[in-house]
Amino acid sequence: MDLQTLIVAITVGLAAAFVIRTFTRQFTSRGQKGCASCSHSGVNGQPGAAQEGDLIQVEEPVRK
Repeated sequence: MDLQTLIVAITVGLAAAFVIRTFTRQFTSRGQKGCASCSHSGVNGQPGAAQEGDLIQVEEPVRK
């Protein structure tokens, strides 16, 4: 096995591990209650509340 094949195998293995980890974390909620663990609810599970990472609309300054 040459170096290039080894690097490809390691990269594919790491990508597969990441996909499996993401998939399994989707179904396990560590210490979070109810729907608060999903991305569709707001802060503390309240829908419509702002979440960390929400975008804020900023208007372009008026040029004179």
